[in-house]
Amino acid sequence: MKKFKEYRTFLFCLFLFIILMILSLYAFMQKALPQAIGCLLLSLIALLLMTARYKIILFDNEMMIYEWKVAAMLPTLIPYQNIQSIQKKSKHHMIVEHQKTSHIYVFNSDAFLEAYNEFTQEDKTNENE
Repeated sequence: MKKFKEYRTFLFCLFLFIILMILSLYAFMQKALPQAIGCLLLSLIALLLMTARYKIILFDNEMMIYEWKVAAMLPTLIPYQNIQSIQKKSKHHMIVEHQKTSHIYVFNSDAFLEAYNEFTQEDKTNENE
């Protein structure tokens, strides 16, 4: 199992964390203690989301990615046999073609492709045995 941070959500949570910390400090300087504590708690939640959640995971036989569905970013499991191709668009952006087309964003697309190729090669050797 290999884990890769989801690039878009990391940047969004980092931006949110910085803004909420600034608002917390501003509220503290204005002597609005309840607002300062509220912003501080929300910034800690953003920090937790930034560090612990939203990871693209490559399992032995499937991959878990995050896709926008209606109004939320939800995890989606894609078995390797359903994947037709993976194209690298840039350093962070990749396109996965399966039953539909999914766009994924990782910090290092080269390492992601290398790990994906390792897992698919293992699957092929297990099928041949």
